[in-house]
Amino acid sequence: MSKKKKLTGLGRGISALIPDLEAMDENTGNFFMCKIEEIVPNRFQPRINFVEEELEKLKESIIEQGILQPLLVRRNSDTYELIAGERRLRAAQRAKFTHVPALVRDLTDEQMLEVSIIENIQRQELNPLEEAEAYHRLISEFNYTQEKVARRIGKNRSTIANLLRLRGLPDAIHQSLAKHEISTGHARAILGAGSEENQIKVWLRVVEKELSVRATEQLVQRIKAETDMPSTPPPIVQNDEFDRLSSTLSSKINSTVKIKHRGDGGRFEIGFKTREEFQRLVELFNRLT
Repeated sequence: MSKKKKLTGLGRGISALIPDLEAMDENTGNFFMCKIEEIVPNRFQPRINFVEEELEKLKESIIEQGILQPLLVRRNSDTYELIAGERRLRAAQRAKFTHVPALVRDLTDEQMLEVSIIENIQRQELNPLEEAEAYHRLISEFNYTQEKVARRIGKNRSTIANLLRLRGLPDAIHQSLAKHEISTGHARAILGAGSEENQIKVWLRVVEKELSVRATEQLVQRIKAETDMPSTPPPIVQNDEFDRLSSTLSSKINSTVKIKHRGDGGRFEIGFKTREEFQRLVELFNRLT
């Protein structure tokens, strides 16, 4: 196991959280061989999508060369909670490994989320929406401001703000972005179309005609002119106050709550994943009426 090179850029964020992260060669004796069955998933993992082909390639690599970098874990009662290295863990499971090299670190929940975000961004593994949701969690669950997120992650505040705005797009466009049918540049241009109806109209045209980002921006301007929209529609507000309120409501009803605010109006969205969760929400609202 070769000595890890000094990290730069985003890596400094990890080093700040885990000062001895660089001391990870086999001569230090800091890592141990951990049973895979004792490792539980990282509840703060921002990455949702894992490409099957990439996991298969990684599996073949670790069969051939072993796992060259230990996983990071923290103690969690009689198990170990994964901090970083989910792709390596999944590939090792596919390879039928029973043990993986692991480093134990004592991190807070806040640090867990930060490390998870930074590691994924370094490896360019997060799609824009996963990245936006991760930043949103730092804001809503740990009371970060956009400025603090930018400082900790190593990006400009405007970049953080633009990514957070993507959360306001309709779900159909979210899915299209996650599937790489459109780029982040396309999504930002579509945001400028204003109403959800216009955003969907632009998106459908972009996908059908395979328009460039520049052509998408021009299309947005034409559609805005056709519908007599103002040249600068009020943006969807995604500020810290609404983020914190969303988190508070989510914890109270134990379901995902999103607040989308534009001008003086807006809407609440409550998500559910199962029929049982939907029925629970119906019963909850019936008790309130």
